[in-house]
Amino acid sequence: MLALFARRPCHSRLLSLRYLASEAVSTTTAETSSPAPADEASTSAQLKPATGLVREPAWWRDTTVDATRAYRIIMNRFRVHGSQREENYRQLVSRVKTPHDAGLAFTILDQGRKARAVLQQHTPYTFHTSQMFIEKCVAVKAFDTALEALQRAQEIGLQFFRGDAYFAVMKGAVLNKQLDIAIKVFEAMKENGVRPGGKVVHSLIMGSIINGRRDLAEAYAAEFRYNGVKINKASEEWLEGVRTPDEGKDGLGSPRDADSIGAEALGSDGAPSEEQEKTAAVTSA
Repeated sequence: MLALFARRPCHSRLLSLRYLASEAVSTTTAETSSPAPADEASTSAQLKPATGLVREPAWWRDTTVDATRAYRIIMNRFRVHGSQREENYRQLVSRVKTPHDAGLAFTILDQGRKARAVLQQHTPYTFHTSQMFIEKCVAVKAFDTALEALQRAQEIGLQFFRGDAYFAVMKGAVLNKQLDIAIKVFEAMKENGVRPGGKVVHSLIMGSIINGRRDLAEAYAAEFRYNGVKINKASEEWLEGVRTPDEGKDGLGSPRDADSIGAEALGSDGAPSEEQEKTAAVTSA
């Protein structure tokens, strides 16, 4: 009796085995008939894209962003993140179209200097950024802003290759009847230790004469001779009266007037080579 009883299967155990078998069959059927979870995710993503995953394009790629809006964006980033990449400043400069825009760009360059100082970063702006800013100021006739940039070049960290930037502002000011700006640019040159070349000499002499200040032109000529600065033939002709204000505008920057202030050392795009930048940086330091 005991042996027969021990061989009899337990009814509850049979039920549990049948349940497990049926569960295994249903699971296999479900795996065969339904796609993988990865496929489900890809299908749902195609039908309904997830929100918030697509980033807006960077502001500097948006051609509708003008200088004023770019100024606000960068100023807000100053408050949130501190110092910005120099490329951001150039993007603002490239959008300058009015003297007001030039003032905004100059403010950003000044704020960028302050943000760098907080991080103990005192590397100056590149020649490219500095020259690009001056050229934009001249293009929109923001001579006051350009003058301030030249006067505060060392403070802000702007650097220029020899006297090209000074000449550009001086020439633009003279031709736009702003002789006072040209005079102050020349003073900034002397304060920054930049020796004038033939173009600067010619700009001052001719610019003084066409603006009705022959006495000033003669005073500059005497100063140049005293300090051993060469006065080219074109400038001498203006002093002697061979040339007159009627032919004035073509005189500035024409090939025959140019005893170069370093233009022959510039690259094809008007910017110094990488080797020249390093040499100038070492010299300025």
